[in-house]
Parts: sequence; C-alpha cells; structure tokens
Amino acid sequence: MGNIAQSTQLQILPRGQFTPLENITLQGLAASAVNIILIIASLLFVFNLLFGGIKVILSGGDKEKLDIAKRQLVNSFLGIAIVFSSWAILGFVSQFFGIDLLTFDIPTL
Repeated sequence: MGNIAQSTQLQILPRGQFTPLENITLQGLAASAVNIILIIASLLFVFNLLFGGIKVILSGGDKEKLDIAKRQLVNSFLGIAIVFSSWAILGFVSQFFGIDLLTFDIPTL
C-alpha cells in the first residue's frame, strides 16, 4: 500500500498535432534559421529605435548627448536596411539563377 505512486503508470499525452523529430531536414533548419534571424533583427531594431528616441528626449538640449542619440537612430535604420536588403538580394539571386539560396536541398542517391 505504501508504494502506490511507484506502481502507477500515468499516460499523459499532449494535446494537438506534433511532428516527429525524424522529419527534420537541413532545408527546414535553414529556412527556420533565416526566419529567426529576421525576427531577432526586427526586435533589435525596435528596441534600438525606442532607446534612441528616449535618449533624444532625455538629452535635455545637450549637443553631445543629442548627437549620440541621433547616431543610434541612424545606425538602427542602417542595420535593419542591411538585413532586409540582404534578404531581398538573396531572393532575387535565387530567382534569377533558378536556385533557392534560402533553403538547402541535399539530393539523394
């Protein structure tokens, strides 16, 4: 009677549909990595833009602090422009040459 917890097996099954791990491919991982990088870059852009705006407001008319805040804003816009332009260039090159550079497909023998 004292070992009820050790002898009882629980069948806890998750709700919803789950894909098994053996279906993961390099192509799917590469596409997911590109999407994650774009999401992280977008979030960093938003936070950097917010902090730069706060620095502009808190500069209080100090020329040096205002210049630092303006540089932060310009750098955040340059960063997001570089990330999305590189993504667009990859898409254009892959369409032009007929190969998909954003996903990797390893041929089978």
